[in-house]
Amino acid sequence: MGLVRVPINPGSQDVRRQRHPAYPALLLLAVVVGLYFLFQHVEQLRELSAVQAQVAEMRQNIALGEQNTLDLEAQLRYATSDEYVVQMARGELGYIQEGDEVYILLGEPAARLGSPPAEPPPVVEEDSFRPLDWAWWQSLFQQIRE
Repeated sequence: MGLVRVPINPGSQDVRRQRHPAYPALLLLAVVVGLYFLFQHVEQLRELSAVQAQVAEMRQNIALGEQNTLDLEAQLRYATSDEYVVQMARGELGYIQEGDEVYILLGEPAARLGSPPAEPPPVVEEDSFRPLDWAWWQSLFQQIRE
């Protein structure tokens, strides 16, 4: 025994469901509106990621600025300390403190106490004889004139 198909509405087997004449236009409109919202959403996601990258960069700049501020505050505290004043007076200005022993090396011009140390004289290098070196001949004649 086989299955037999029995139509519910006899005589309407070939009748197809009729669609409204504006159905294709409405379907096209729905697809266009859906694509518009999809593209808008993608654009907003792209803008959001760009803004998040800017926020991360700004946070990093803030952290670097805070670290720079801490470093400058530490330098300021050190520059206003007695240790720094003593170091600058002794090292840069050549000052001495009460109780320090002062040594003056012989053979060098004696500098006044409390004045900065003099620059060392330039080192004169003894050149070997080079007959084709014009600068050597000029220095030779200059030494003879003096």
